[in-house]
Amino acid sequence: MLTNTTRRRFDVIEVTNEMPTHRMGGVGTVMESLMSGLRAEGVRPLWFVTDHAYRPAQLEALLARFPDVAIGSADDLDAFHAPLLHVHSYQQNPALHARLCRRRTIYTVHSLLAFEESSNGVELNGAVQGQEAMIALARCVVLLSESERAKYRALGYEALNPRVRVIHNGVGCAAPYRAPRGKRVLGFCGRLVPRKHPEYVQWMLTEPGFETRRVLIAGRGFSPYARDLLERHALGERVRFLGWCAGARLEAFFDAIDMLAVPTIYEPFGLVALEAAARGIPVVCPRTDGLVDVLGEHAFHCEDTSYEAFRAAMYRWDAATPEALAAVSAGARARYLAAFTDVAMARRYRALFGELTATAAWPQSRPPGSGNRSPAPYPPG
Repeated sequence: MLTNTTRRRFDVIEVTNEMPTHRMGGVGTVMESLMSGLRAEGVRPLWFVTDHAYRPAQLEALLARFPDVAIGSADDLDAFHAPLLHVHSYQQNPALHARLCRRRTIYTVHSLLAFEESSNGVELNGAVQGQEAMIALARCVVLLSESERAKYRALGYEALNPRVRVIHNGVGCAAPYRAPRGKRVLGFCGRLVPRKHPEYVQWMLTEPGFETRRVLIAGRGFSPYARDLLERHALGERVRFLGWCAGARLEAFFDAIDMLAVPTIYEPFGLVALEAAARGIPVVCPRTDGLVDVLGEHAFHCEDTSYEAFRAAMYRWDAATPEALAAVSAGARARYLAAFTDVAMARRYRALFGELTATAAWPQSRPPGSGNRSPAPYPPG
């Protein structure tokens, strides 16, 4: 085990396989916001990194940058004490499951893998079953939106664990709010997977009126399909793939774009839409899942998740007056400030921590593999 702390007792142990630097997805962003939010709320956590994909130099960088970090196997959790484990990791293993059996645990589900599997058309090779085991073993399951709670019920997961809370993500945003300033650069940010439809924003460059626009795409997963799309439509000079962006690179991305496209068919929360809203960037998206929780009516909504509906919403954005753009962006920013900051998220978790540590008895849940799961529909939403 590697660690930079001599403490052995903490208020909570945050178990994750992703940290704010060298992040692989949105969980790293949530960890960064939990760090600042829990600090503001006076909660001292241990950040326990396990089942990770970091290289040795990256691990050293984590230990140098963040206090109270431990990196090790699930067995190393026994060296530390806290009233609660708060688990975020997607990477399940028997040793971690054993700790969940013995220790009071909150499991935050950042996405339901049954819906990741169906919406992306992939086989996740047992990861769905692993997540179901984590759900069954946790004292409480946290979901990120009301739509996720509905999907949880549709899968039959209340039979696995009926103790469910909805706690929205939050982000800390140091970037200044800016009024919408133009319509030249279209943005997309996220993993380049089928359910997020990154091709939609590229297709818009072939539409009348968009011949001089450009696209910036921040995300992992540049594929032969994406490359072929650029070649087929001769878009290579107008589309730039940035790779995964965080920190200064992410801020440069947001500073460069005039709108954010989120044409996804499954979105447990909508973290990137929230990050755009905090900065005053208008969003074009369907009324999908957690995006409604985040943005309400303060977006240019697609009527469904088809490209035709996305194109129509893009034309509405393009036709909007400066006053209309400013009103939409200001409304989304107000929602962010009211309910979706890093401190608001941490306050909700702190309340749940207190409630769980004061509760002596819990109803029984059912073990995984007991006929509880309904298949996820394809596509979701």
